[in-house]
Amino acid sequence: MFWSSKSSISSNYSYSSSPTFSAEPWSVHTGRPKNNAAKSSASRVSVFIFDKKQFESTLLSTGAIRSKTSAKDKKIIQSAYESLKTQVNNLMKLKHPNVLTIIEPLEEHSKNFIFVSEYVSGCVDSIFGCELTQELDFMRNAADADKIVTKRGILQICQALDFLHNRASCVLLDLQPRSILINGDSDWQIFGLGHVSKLPQGTNTGEYYANFDAQLPAFLHVPLNYSAPELILENTLSPKNDYFSLGLLIYFLYTSKHLFNCQDYAEDYRREYKKYENQLMRLTIDGIFSKVPDTLRYSLSKLMNRDIFSRFDDINELLETEFFQDPLLKTLTFLDDMPTKSDQEISVFLKGLSELLSQFPSALLQRKFMPILLNLLDRMCSTKGSVSESLGSCLDVIIKIGSGVSQLTFHEAIYPHLIAKANFPILLASATDYFIENLQILKDKTKPEPFAEEILKPLCTYTLSTLNGESAVNTQEALISKLKICLDALDYSTVKQFLFPLLSQLFMKTTSSSIKSSCIKSFELLIDEKLADKFTCTENMLPLFKSMKTRDPRILMTCLGLFRKFPTLTDDENVLVAELLPLLWDFSLAMSLRPSQYAEFTDVINKISSKVQKSHMEKVKASNGLRTAAEEASFANVIEKPVKKKEDLETLTAHSISATVMQPKPPTRARNVSREDKSLRAENPTVRPVVDKFVAPRTSEPVSKPLVLMKGVSQKNQAEPLKPTKRTNQNSLGSRPSAIRSLPAGGPKTTRKPAIVHSDDDFDEFVSSTPTPPPAPGNTTPSASPSMSFPPGFSMAIQPQARKPANSNSSLL
Repeated sequence: MFWSSKSSISSNYSYSSSPTFSAEPWSVHTGRPKNNAAKSSASRVSVFIFDKKQFESTLLSTGAIRSKTSAKDKKIIQSAYESLKTQVNNLMKLKHPNVLTIIEPLEEHSKNFIFVSEYVSGCVDSIFGCELTQELDFMRNAADADKIVTKRGILQICQALDFLHNRASCVLLDLQPRSILINGDSDWQIFGLGHVSKLPQGTNTGEYYANFDAQLPAFLHVPLNYSAPELILENTLSPKNDYFSLGLLIYFLYTSKHLFNCQDYAEDYRREYKKYENQLMRLTIDGIFSKVPDTLRYSLSKLMNRDIFSRFDDINELLETEFFQDPLLKTLTFLDDMPTKSDQEISVFLKGLSELLSQFPSALLQRKFMPILLNLLDRMCSTKGSVSESLGSCLDVIIKIGSGVSQLTFHEAIYPHLIAKANFPILLASATDYFIENLQILKDKTKPEPFAEEILKPLCTYTLSTLNGESAVNTQEALISKLKICLDALDYSTVKQFLFPLLSQLFMKTTSSSIKSSCIKSFELLIDEKLADKFTCTENMLPLFKSMKTRDPRILMTCLGLFRKFPTLTDDENVLVAELLPLLWDFSLAMSLRPSQYAEFTDVINKISSKVQKSHMEKVKASNGLRTAAEEASFANVIEKPVKKKEDLETLTAHSISATVMQPKPPTRARNVSREDKSLRAENPTVRPVVDKFVAPRTSEPVSKPLVLMKGVSQKNQAEPLKPTKRTNQNSLGSRPSAIRSLPAGGPKTTRKPAIVHSDDDFDEFVSSTPTPPPAPGNTTPSASPSMSFPPGFSMAIQPQARKPANSNSSLL
């Protein structure tokens, strides 16, 4: 939430109602310029506000003042306000990269003080102390790169002290974690200039008398926890006071603890320092500063030596120690001084930077490196005659750093610099290889449509069509090797109408064998990705090879790999026979091929030829079959005599099997011979008459229709077909379906049980009678087809039987 008041700052800037962090006694708010009237062109600023009402209430509550109207109390209040004004005025006077930059001067209002500075994200106390915020969490994780952020922060504080001591001739006296701020570029800056003391002219020492009152706010006196013993105990003012304070600050950075814990009393400081000396004698430097890096531990003991003359004579001596000889640290230092470097130095630096990027924390790369490199890119593009190699290296580093940001951040912070009208044509001509090398990152971090239209298509056109000569070969091969990325970013119609013509044109005009092979492989990839249809392959792709004169075996074998895929695209015999096979034969006869390579060609030719032959044979057969059927219908059936179909003897015999119809008979005495028996005996004397054992009484019910039944045949007999009985003078007979059975003529007489004759009127009694015994071997005749289905207990279908003449040899009564 942002709010405004009637002040000049509030009219030109909007800022959050709640503070981002506190740097006592100031609350720091994140703000933004409202319009062009603001002095800052930055997108973000920091607004510092001191609340007078809250401050005066604190003085009343602690007893520092009794009322706001008494002269003494007013003097205390005004003294505090003057200290705040002095602090801001000193910030405006002392201009240095490591001193906070003021954008809008201090404004005093009835309720508050307010001023605007460059954007700062926090202070060292909030980062390394207990108040860790998400905004500054990256700083705590900087240990992954040997605490490069911490190391760089110490370097920047040393540079600020060098400026104050050697140029401004003053002593800071307020070097503590809460008075060191961190800006948007991750630079550490000194903020606490409220107690800066000027050294007497011509000397490096002076006197300083501090007034400590526990009832007054801490900002009104120097911090006891970060002051030198000679300043508090001996009132000696010297630049070396800040050296001791720097040592206490370094201890805090590596331990997150204060070495001294004073309660704003000089006696507290005396007691704490005495305790430190005792520990130093008991544990030594290595024991107390065990968490401090070895390369800095000796320097730390020298910074905090009790003897002021045993400390470093100049802060630059510390900067020359081993601790600061880190390549990463030197890289950051060069980056700060880049505007003063030559193009040649910048070119060498950018090449080396690309190899060191992985060792820097990503947040540091984004906050520190990115803004500087983007400004450098714009400056190089606007400068005529800039070194293209430097421009390409700069683009390469920027894109690699951008790979670690979100797509939104990349699109907002980096993409506008790349596709700017003044930059992109120059980048495309000077840094083509770097665009191609980082094509996947650009695709992932850029929205699909802008990437395809504003980066990819111009890049493909320039590389595949505009570039010529031997110098273009490597660049063209690099782009073709990234063709899969291009295909993923372009739609089907764009590939067909834009990319394929570029590849075809390059294939025709290039004299490089490697480029031709790469183009052929790209055609193969189009087929695999289903981005080249049948028409494109047959009408646009195949003709390219008809005019190809080279017979380099590498190119021919690459062509063979492509031609293998054509039969899967089309089964058109005209294309395969008239277009593809002639090319294969032509290429296979090249004398540059080895025997094994020729064998591969012939294998493909034979497979395609076999496929064509098989397909064509099926078509011919289908065509001839239809024509024959038409001819038979219109001609053969008219002039030719139809051939009589030959019938099977066994089938005829099976169809001739018959049985007598069961007729109702009048009741007779037992063992009477029926008329049918007499007739049978007259025809065949060997057949005994069938004697009725029992004749059922005739009933008054109507006579049912005669049925031919056969009972007593088991399921097994039904399943197994019977062999026909040989006869010399008549056809074979099947098993008699009725109770009467016959023997073959001339056969031996056998004893046979009389059949049981049932009344036709009592069907239920008939079907429940005793089963007929199976016929003797050799006397059976073919029965009905075993495939026929009969009711349980029957071997033949129920059917009416017509009576045949008495002289028929084949019928049985």
